[in-house]
Amino acid sequence: MLNASWQRCRVHFMRDALAHAGKSGRRVVSAFIATAFAQDDAEAARAQWRRIADQLRPKLPKLVVFLDEAETDVLAYMSFSAAHRPS
Repeated sequence: MLNASWQRCRVHFMRDALAHAGKSGRRVVSAFIATAFAQDDAEAARAQWRRIADQLRPKLPKLVVFLDEAETDVLAYMSFSAAHRPS
């Protein structure tokens, strides 16, 4: 298919991300990442993703490496029109 993009599954991404968060940090990390998914457009989502990564970097460096590597694939859906995104 021409102009097709690849989207990483958010559910599988979250499962993998939370494995890096430790039991005590899972709720906080989940809530932080959810704020990126809740943004209205791709630019805002990427900016929020960067803020999350910067905030978590000192305490969870392995998670942040994972976030850095996954950002493009996980947020790929944000380039679609709002009508084609989950609500």
